[in-house]
Amino acid sequence: MLRNYLTIAWRSILKDKFYSLINILGLTIGVTCGLLLLLYVTDELSFDRHHEKGDQIYRIVSYITEPDKINKWQSTQPPLAKSLKQDYPFVQNYVRFFPNGRVAFRKGEKRFYEEDIYAADSTVFDVFTHKFIEGDPKTALARPGSVVLTEKTARKFFGESPALGQTLQTNDTTSYQVTGVIENVPRNSHFTFNALLSLSPNERKADGWGGFYIVSYLVLPKNFDTKILESKFPQLYDKNMASIFKRMGIKITYQLQPLTSIHLYSKLDGEANGDISYVYIFSAVAFFMLLLASINYMNLATARSAKRSKEVGLRKVMGSLRSALMAQFLTESVLMTVLALTASFVLVALLLPFFNTVSGKEIQFRELLRPTFLLIALVIVVFTGFVSGSYPAFYLSSFEPATVLKGSFNSKGGSFFRKTLVVVQFAISLIMLICTWIVYEQLNYMRDKDMGYDREQVLTIDYQDRQPRDRYNRLRNDLLANPNVRSIATASSPTSNIGGRTIFGVESNAGLKEMGFKPMVIDHDFLQTMGMKVVSGRDFSDKIPADTANGVLVNQAAVKRMGWKEPLGKKVLLGGLPQAGQPAPPAAKVVGVVKDFHQQSLYMPIEPMIILYRPNNGVIHIKIDAKNADKTVEFIGRKWRETYPDRLFEYRFLDQDFESAYKADELRGRIFTAFSALTILIACLGLFGLATFTTEQRVKEIGVRKVMGASVSSVVLLLSKDFTKLVLFSFPIAIPIAWYSMDRWLQHFPYKTDIGVGIFVVACLLTLLICWATVVYQSVKAAIANPVKSLRSE
Repeated sequence: MLRNYLTIAWRSILKDKFYSLINILGLTIGVTCGLLLLLYVTDELSFDRHHEKGDQIYRIVSYITEPDKINKWQSTQPPLAKSLKQDYPFVQNYVRFFPNGRVAFRKGEKRFYEEDIYAADSTVFDVFTHKFIEGDPKTALARPGSVVLTEKTARKFFGESPALGQTLQTNDTTSYQVTGVIENVPRNSHFTFNALLSLSPNERKADGWGGFYIVSYLVLPKNFDTKILESKFPQLYDKNMASIFKRMGIKITYQLQPLTSIHLYSKLDGEANGDISYVYIFSAVAFFMLLLASINYMNLATARSAKRSKEVGLRKVMGSLRSALMAQFLTESVLMTVLALTASFVLVALLLPFFNTVSGKEIQFRELLRPTFLLIALVIVVFTGFVSGSYPAFYLSSFEPATVLKGSFNSKGGSFFRKTLVVVQFAISLIMLICTWIVYEQLNYMRDKDMGYDREQVLTIDYQDRQPRDRYNRLRNDLLANPNVRSIATASSPTSNIGGRTIFGVESNAGLKEMGFKPMVIDHDFLQTMGMKVVSGRDFSDKIPADTANGVLVNQAAVKRMGWKEPLGKKVLLGGLPQAGQPAPPAAKVVGVVKDFHQQSLYMPIEPMIILYRPNNGVIHIKIDAKNADKTVEFIGRKWRETYPDRLFEYRFLDQDFESAYKADELRGRIFTAFSALTILIACLGLFGLATFTTEQRVKEIGVRKVMGASVSSVVLLLSKDFTKLVLFSFPIAIPIAWYSMDRWLQHFPYKTDIGVGIFVVACLLTLLICWATVVYQSVKAAIANPVKSLRSE
């Protein structure tokens, strides 16, 4: 029986090639997009699941509650995890990561700067699962002066030779022996590194509860109730931290984050992760694309029902049951879906490199062949096949044989349902179009928004490993001799990434108070180099050396936070309020107010800042002319090597840091745009096929109208009118849904664009134009046809 169904289904596909082509093409696009989006979603859901103890590992997150704000940090104090392990037996293990940032390693003549270098407890490989290529995970970081390299880092220095036992040095002449080489950290990890160092003596002894600068993880029993441990944190505060923070009105508690939920659910200050909302969005897009392709099938199947009505009538007269007819039509739709799935696998293999480029992923084709994904593909076939074939099967199998065999049958019974489906198709397409537009409006808004400083053509160079800075003035003078170098300044950090907070004693309206502020250290040329403005008071000056101890700048956010009506002259104690038995910290006064500028990306609000003056700092900012930029950079590099012959010359442009902050959202925006366009394409394919069958059914009517004197334009308008109405009906459905969805999405951004009426108007007009462009070909073709041919049988 099944063989018979398949044979008839195959013949039916070959009999009407145009209909079959449109259906298979629509299904192929829908299934291909569905598979690609599901690959993206499954990759997002796979983060950190390769660790054997992944369901037992928790990251400790710090919640620092100040009187006027709450800070959520992924960093903790060094003794925290160690104390928890000592005090609570159910804490099975812990590991801490001490950031070393960017480190210059050298081996003989080979020198490289490596990013993402951490010092870690020797327990790191007991907690996290990393496959060792060389070395023993149990002893790799047990001894001081040890380093474990990733395979990529090891190959930089040692090529294909064994790295185990080799020695690397840093610029501060510290030596590290390679005690292990591991496979590169999997891309689907929320935490990556290029090398791990054993803890230094100072890091091993670190016991201060005042500084938050490391990342801590615990291993707890399976299915552990984290509230048990979280309930102990207030006691921990009272015991170890109250003496430090209570007088400032600061409360500290912690939360335990399951390792496997960090990537998609963690939203901490300054942290860049994935977002579970995009998993939902892309899953919904995949579902809707499959639904649109299924709607196409249903529409075209019911539209051509007149052609198959006599077939149904004859089958019923010959004794065929309705259930058998339904099975036949469902077999046809499933067969088309299988053909589409086969073509989709080929397309996915061809498109995957491009998709990886667009999405920023590194998904391999073998992911498609995993049993789980093959099961998903089977579900897609069953879902799409049965959804797309269900209504035609019910509708076509319900024909009365006497009616259809007398020739009095017409297919208007499915007309309302077809129209409803077209409205749904274009409502979905319009929602996708509007959402894509607003996503790009937001990205452009963030890219173009005034950051409070000029980031264009600013080159930054980091001093590394406490390099001697006594030669900076020589370098500065050499560089300024080039007319293409406009100005040079130094600061404690790049302007695009000012992190951390420091406690200051600040004069408030109620007296001196200890409060946390973002600190920044700059020289007297910094504000001018960066194009920042002093809105009140003055800038630092090299002619006033006392500014290094007696003067500070604040930003407008700090003035607002303190409620100062006149900020100039307000006292700031560098180091907090004096404690009993301790010398008073240095005191300074506010000499100027700087216009607010963004210290990080626009995902973070502007924070109150206190800016200190020092003549020489760790990051050099060089403003260059846009003309001859390459030659200018080459000149800077030459002078750097002359000044620091034993140091690598590595630089970044400030706008590169800015762009990288929005890279993830831009990649998602590209994905959304591509699939929005394909959604509209699927809808247009269905509309084109529907227009073709509609004009075929009305060919004699058109002939009569032309004989009676109707013009080509009037016939085109007649045929386009019905489809125009359907698209217009989709507008009041799509607009509220799109507005509500994007309004919710924009709430995630502290600084966001407005959703203007113009977006909806233009999107609706564009959808209408796409509709007309789709149906006009068939309409014109029918309108200019010779009426004699269509009326010849009358």
